[in-house]
Amino acid sequence: MDRPPPRANCFDASALIKVFTREQGSDLVRDYFNNRSPTKYTTPFCFYETLNVLKVKWLYRKEITKDEYTDAAFKLVAWFEASTRHGSDIDLKNPIVFSKVRELAERHSLDLSDAFQIFSVKEGYFSCLINDSQTVLVTADEALAKAAKIEGVKSWYCLGWPEP
Repeated sequence: MDRPPPRANCFDASALIKVFTREQGSDLVRDYFNNRSPTKYTTPFCFYETLNVLKVKWLYRKEITKDEYTDAAFKLVAWFEASTRHGSDIDLKNPIVFSKVRELAERHSLDLSDAFQIFSVKEGYFSCLINDSQTVLVTADEALAKAAKIEGVKSWYCLGWPEP
């Protein structure tokens, strides 16, 4: 397989859950995360959303054990700390940013978290990457992936589209 161009990959919560637990699509996403995505990050929204989904999978749905929950949470926290140490994210508390994110959410019938992800890829730290090196939004949410493409963001719906 040819190596992809150097680029950043923004993983949303639905993709991160696949990296840190075992479920449909986990092997594919984990392999991409570990072997073909040297520069990867997530938004603070997605980080906290992933922690919450881990809690739900353990505490309420009983899909993972307590040990699997704490192990996955530890790995997620360690990775997030390492991946965000030198970069900065967009300040959602800024009223102008929030207004733009809200408009994006309304335009595509997205929640604010999903709209923030698209906005972060378009306007955030790695937004200067272009052409083959343009940042890819990695998600298991097809509606989010489609909205991102409409907004000019490269995206990969990891449960149904070919790997970028």
